[in-house]
Amino acid sequence: MNEETLLDFIKNGESETVEFKSALDQAAIETLAAFAKTKGGYVFVGVADSGKIVGVKLGNETIPQWLNQIKANTFPTLIPDVATAAI
Repeated sequence: MNEETLLDFIKNGESETVEFKSALDQAAIETLAAFAKTKGGYVFVGVADSGKIVGVKLGNETIPQWLNQIKANTFPTLIPDVATAAI
């Protein structure tokens, strides 16, 4: 997803298929699971409910750790597509 498309998603706000989460937490994982059971969707981590970009600090192992956390907390196991963007 390019920067323009990402900013359009954020500008348009949350919907049935778009959720904003300030951090990857249990609520974000539950949203991912709900989207997986329906028609899919996007969870933008690092964006407040208001649509303000708050960001998250990513280290070398952050994404693999998040994926392991998601896999460990979903059944059947969920392995989402992940993309990062610096805005």
